[in-house]
Amino acid sequence: MWQFDTEFSQIVRRTPSVKSFRFPISPDNAPFEPGQFFFVTILVNGEKTLHHFTISSSPTDKGYLEFTKRITAHDYSQALDNMKPGDWAHIQGPSGGFILPPRRPPLAFLTGGIGITPARSMLRYIAHEKLDYDMVLLYGNAAEAEIAFRQELDKIAASHPSIRVEHVLSGPEFPPGWSGRRGTIDKDLVLELMPDYKERLFYLSGPPKMVISLEEQLKALNIPAKNIKQDSFTGYD
Repeated sequence: MWQFDTEFSQIVRRTPSVKSFRFPISPDNAPFEPGQFFFVTILVNGEKTLHHFTISSSPTDKGYLEFTKRITAHDYSQALDNMKPGDWAHIQGPSGGFILPPRRPPLAFLTGGIGITPARSMLRYIAHEKLDYDMVLLYGNAAEAEIAFRQELDKIAASHPSIRVEHVLSGPEFPPGWSGRRGTIDKDLVLELMPDYKERLFYLSGPPKMVISLEEQLKALNIPAKNIKQDSFTGYD
């Protein structure tokens, strides 16, 4: 595990409520697997405060580490949102086994909201390295404006025949001309969109209630526990 002091460098707005935070570092000096998480310490009201985040960048992104967060009223979140280039931070990591499998079975990602970050890290890596993973990504959000990384995800899918991205909006309102799925991600949608679901390794990431519900539904489809990986994002239910 590595750790080091660094400086905050940049905020990138992803949606009206979601922002990415970047810290300058060479991935060669801070190696990690796509989808892992790390710990970030910043000053909150003058006190050092630690929080863990999934890495939303890829090891192939040179010059920075990035995590992405929905901005809330929490003190840590507000302190992040007010950071300026050059502000101190301490980073340590990586941790977690929510990573790509080495043998490359067909994959299924069921994600919601800010839970997209590990999938984005992996997809960005797959696209850059031109790997031949067969992947279906179902990405749920309440509103079209809150679909983080939408253009990037759609571009990756369009450029890679083995990658499919399906956007799912829960509503209650839908934008004019919305051609994506409506409702929530559940076992019925899995059955409809993945007839080969029994062959796939499932990755569940999002709010805890969503992850727990999807795990139960997948087990009801007789998918063994060893074929289900999960990453819960607390604080967003």
